[in-house]
Amino acid sequence: MKGKRILFVANTAWSMYNFRMGLMKTLLRNGYTVLVAAPHDAYSDKMVERGIEVIPLKELRPSGINPFKEWAFYNELLVIYRRYKPNLIFHYTIKPNIYGILAAKKLDIPAIAVTTGLGYVFTNHNLVAIAGRWLYRYALPKAHAVWFLNRDDLVSFRRYIGLPKHKMQLLPGEGIDTTAFKRRTAIDFGNTVFIFTGRMLYEKGVALLVSSVKALKEKGYAFTCLLLGFLDIENPSAIPRAKLIQWEKEGLIRYLGSTDNVLPYLGQANCFVFPSYYSEGVPKSLLEAASMEMPIITTNNVGCRDVVEDGRTGFVAIPKSVTSLTEKMEAFLNLSIPEKISMGQLGREKVHAAFGEDQVISIYLRTIAPIFER
Repeated sequence: MKGKRILFVANTAWSMYNFRMGLMKTLLRNGYTVLVAAPHDAYSDKMVERGIEVIPLKELRPSGINPFKEWAFYNELLVIYRRYKPNLIFHYTIKPNIYGILAAKKLDIPAIAVTTGLGYVFTNHNLVAIAGRWLYRYALPKAHAVWFLNRDDLVSFRRYIGLPKHKMQLLPGEGIDTTAFKRRTAIDFGNTVFIFTGRMLYEKGVALLVSSVKALKEKGYAFTCLLLGFLDIENPSAIPRAKLIQWEKEGLIRYLGSTDNVLPYLGQANCFVFPSYYSEGVPKSLLEAASMEMPIITTNNVGCRDVVEDGRTGFVAIPKSVTSLTEKMEAFLNLSIPEKISMGQLGREKVHAAFGEDQVISIYLRTIAPIFER
């Protein structure tokens, strides 16, 4: 149990595998023991295969408000921290950030909270959200540091939670491996193929995209629109499967299902559309597409606007506006092929310079080193 032990606590094993695998592999190469505590899913075993010890969380209810369940989750974390004795803990998302920081403080373990978006605590004004903000104000000052994926979130937490500046750190998103997400062959702009990747949620702008597709097709434009992503049927904002089937029958979209490897699908398209009005951190799907030299159409939404320069690397639409999104998609359709190529190349340059995974990993390593030197 002794040595350089780093524990990551998250609400899904999926997110750890898809967003932070590069970081964890680097830590393993550097001699750290890496542990992940998260509810068990298909990605738990994938991490075990790569030398990461995965501890199943059984008491975490991401959207629950039962105080007895909340107390059970806090105590579950206490038991895990006492048993595995990590030297440092990173927490992600609301409940791990709150209860994990409190449990780590009780056991005098350095802990860092990473906010991956504002979440319902800031986007709602009901009693649950008010209680969440109060818990944030109580718990987060006890963290060794609090990290943010975009400047908007940092400003919001400074305003509403009152965190001291010396504890706040801005990361360039989750980072992207630009060597893996690299265009191997030139993009074919002969026929326009729009693609959306992400969870099939209304808040991700999927229905808005389909409405814009319908409007453009009625104008006589010929193109294809692909949807790729997990159908999260338990989420109240989920797009019903029947709706996707209906859109396909109407000839508006092709639903490709979900995948562990988006690269082949991104290779089929030449413009990425992500009209989200969800409380994003920095959407990794945007970084992946831009790194593949694909022009992007997104919204002037938290996290999304950090990636795209309107008119230069893509287009930025008004959130929740079908009219604005349709105008931006039409603007892309009317660009010349050289303009589209230039837009994609500039987008990759921006992502490589500002959002490279190596930059994010270096921040982790610079933070970790002095803690283990104590």
